[in-house]
Amino acid sequence: MYPFRRHIDHTYLDEVYGGERDIITMMMGVFLSDSVPSWQSVGPLLASNDFVAAGQVVHRIKPSFTMVGLQDFHEPVQALEHALKQGVAPSVILDLHKLIDEELALIIPQIEAYLSEES
Repeated sequence: MYPFRRHIDHTYLDEVYGGERDIITMMMGVFLSDSVPSWQSVGPLLASNDFVAAGQVVHRIKPSFTMVGLQDFHEPVQALEHALKQGVAPSVILDLHKLIDEELALIIPQIEAYLSEES
């Protein structure tokens, strides 16, 4: 459905942040401390059929994926946001959420490893 390379695009990060490791490290830290918990709140919102609130959370955190070199997430996260706003069938919404959630679980350890290397 959506191709995931399952890695952080460090070339992109170096281009965007001018090779400033401190900025990249800060962005990854913020992603883990703010965006990931926000993402984790989406599942319970979907379970309670609060698609409006889930859409607001997804909209708010959507740019953070790209900001930490996870461009592969842009299209599916955008599709999820669109599905939530357009009232698409709940099964489609849940499938998109599950896909993104599973891929995010694979990438979080890479971000944590990067941060531990920079410490």
